[in-house]
Amino acid sequence: MIVEVMDQNLGETIGLRADILTLAAAIVPYRDEKLAQFFKVPMNEDGFFVEAHAKLGPSEFATDGVFLCGMAHYPKPIDESVAQAQAATSRSITLLAKKQIKVSGMVAYVNSTCCSSCGVCVEVCPYSAPSLITQGPFSGKAEINPALCKGCGLCVASCRSGALNLRGFEEGQIMAMINEI
Repeated sequence: MIVEVMDQNLGETIGLRADILTLAAAIVPYRDEKLAQFFKVPMNEDGFFVEAHAKLGPSEFATDGVFLCGMAHYPKPIDESVAQAQAATSRSITLLAKKQIKVSGMVAYVNSTCCSSCGVCVEVCPYSAPSLITQGPFSGKAEINPALCKGCGLCVASCRSGALNLRGFEEGQIMAMINEI
């Protein structure tokens, strides 16, 4: 039996004599766009999840606390899947072992009395920081999880009622900066 393959380096077809030929089953991604949107993680055109950085963070997403391993990333052998699972576990343990998580001071906050409960901030945030309160006197109003907020300002810019602000960039502070110029 001769198996012919195209050698990209040589630019020609090579014939390999084989005793046994074993074909692998195709790996087809699940393409769960709903899951990708829920965790705010990107997918490539093939339907596999994409890591934050191939070299610096191969098991991490841009969303903090979400880690990647196995064939959700791309078709890979078992030993590589196990190594990536160990890396994801190691990264998650470093996060879970901390008694406190320090966040940036530049995070969004909500003035609940001004909030119109439209939910636009929840839709536009790439980090899932805003959510709507489900119980209590401010039910239906937005709240910000400061551990998830990266201070990008998308929710602040999209808030029609002006209920959201970014610490360090309140209107009074910006006006003071402009006046000093």
